[in-house]
Amino acid sequence: MAGWVLVPLALMLLSWHALELEPQPGLDPSWQAALHMALHGEGVTFGNHLIFTFGPLGFLSVPTLWYGDTGSIAVLYTVLVRFALAAAVFLGARRSYGTVVGAVVALLVAGASSVVLESVPFLIFGVWVIDGDFERRRRLALMAAGGALAGVELLNKVSIGLEITVMALIMAVAARGRRRENLGVMLGALIVAVLLTWTLTGQDWGALVDYARNASRIIAGYAAAMSIEQSGLALTLQYPAGALAVALGVFGALQMTAGGPARRRWGVVAMWLAFCFFEYKEGFVRHDGIHGEEFFVALMGGFLAFAWRADRRLLGLLVTAVMLGLTAAATMWGQESPFSMLFDPWGDARSAVSQLAQVSSSSERAAIEASGRREIQAAFPLSAPMLALLQGHTVHVAPYQAGVAWAYGLDWRPLPVFQSYAAFTTGLDQQDADALDSARAPQRILRIAETGIDGRVLAFDEGLTTRTILCRYEELQTTPAFQVLALGPNRCTAPVPLGTVRAAWDQAVPVPAPPNPYSFVFVRVGGVAVAGLERLTALLFKPAERTVILGGVAHRLLGGTAGDGLLLAAPATVDFSPPFNFAPDSPTIAVGKSGQARGGGTPITFSFYAQSLSAGPRGAFPAG
Repeated sequence: MAGWVLVPLALMLLSWHALELEPQPGLDPSWQAALHMALHGEGVTFGNHLIFTFGPLGFLSVPTLWYGDTGSIAVLYTVLVRFALAAAVFLGARRSYGTVVGAVVALLVAGASSVVLESVPFLIFGVWVIDGDFERRRRLALMAAGGALAGVELLNKVSIGLEITVMALIMAVAARGRRRENLGVMLGALIVAVLLTWTLTGQDWGALVDYARNASRIIAGYAAAMSIEQSGLALTLQYPAGALAVALGVFGALQMTAGGPARRRWGVVAMWLAFCFFEYKEGFVRHDGIHGEEFFVALMGGFLAFAWRADRRLLGLLVTAVMLGLTAAATMWGQESPFSMLFDPWGDARSAVSQLAQVSSSSERAAIEASGRREIQAAFPLSAPMLALLQGHTVHVAPYQAGVAWAYGLDWRPLPVFQSYAAFTTGLDQQDADALDSARAPQRILRIAETGIDGRVLAFDEGLTTRTILCRYEELQTTPAFQVLALGPNRCTAPVPLGTVRAAWDQAVPVPAPPNPYSFVFVRVGGVAVAGLERLTALLFKPAERTVILGGVAHRLLGGTAGDGLLLAAPATVDFSPPFNFAPDSPTIAVGKSGQARGGGTPITFSFYAQSLSAGPRGAFPAG
């Protein structure tokens, strides 16, 4: 009992990381709010009406009290996963080093993890299943459990769900017994879990295929759109340190399975390598201190899946110490924090008791929720006249900050890709544009003055959606911080070609002027999307970063949507009022790629078009 429950429970409390219970303004809280709001909104379902890197169970990964019910469930889920992590790493370490040393190692690993790591307990579980010799009924029950967990996580965070699904497949193939039977039970449980959870969360059955399709689009476009590489010696050193950590894990897997069946040996090695690949993508595609830390913490926890024979325990303890050292170094260097700030068992336990007591009290939950509303309203103070323009209408908040709709109690009707920066591909951009042209188009758009993430041009994130907004929405009120747009008829004519220019990378091309005061110019940039062998680079790591140079200033460019039509030039009679105007009005445009010599590579094309409007953004055009 103590080994399975009491010790892991104590470890969970002693390694507790304080939860962000109170809603906050900001980029990340914006999408976190949306995941909770989707379950409370009328007709906002995933796959067709909401597209993101999380699914209908994504709110479980956000233990914040946006709502008392979903917030409490998310906190409970966090407790369960953290307990599973503590139990898995403790039982894994105890198997090799005994209870006392195992508890200390487990406490260090769990204490270093500031995020929920669902994949670590699953890896330890999967290796245990492959290594074990179970009678048929128990083995199939374990296969069903693995498949069900994978199915649930596929509707939580897509990338984690895919990782656990791959590990579950390896587990089914490598475990003892008939492979076809193992796979059948595992996949059957996965499908049942997906269908059951999809139904229980109130999703549209007809949108399940769309959910899978759009999830694949997000996965395909993520590396090219969201990759970053922060500079610094500590982050540079994480690459060889990460390679060493992976190699030490392979060594641990091989020594554990030495002398055993080949199926068991290569199954355990394959589980570790699959786990490392997904964690490496999570840690190094968007490579900064936080993501790098997550990679090393995950590998340290996963390493405890490997048992060491009695005559090799000293060696195992030495290798474990090296893994802990790499994790501590990555944590302290990447976050530039002293270890004392990351490891405070008694303070963590007090925080855990306090926070769980808050969540268990309905009055405390209500107070936290109300405080969050005031916090967001203070950060985004909408005036009474502006609120009057929004209330009684369906509202989309752009480019993000969906939490504002929650704070003011607006009738939230988001575009499918509700965070504009997440429209990584033409297919995702098209989804938003189609929504604007449908009966579900939001009656109002509240735009908040924001800059594009990672140095992007905000209007270029979704070229087609940007132009659709300009064509279909009329400006009602604009302040330096906010703008309210109202839905109207499409006032744009069909695009008219202005000419195509072939140019080398980094070569500036003149932007044609709008043909008249009632038209704007946009460009479709061809030849810049990730293609050919670079797709393999994107799959294994991340592709070269694209930039668009406007008037001599470089900005990040999404190659996946560069051909959707980027709005370049528009007179004041056509564009929205500053600071919410879309067109950068640069006299020239050029596109570059990191790591490529100026003028090198295959030429790219700039195809320019003009569109005319029958009315301006504030109503009819002036006479004459």
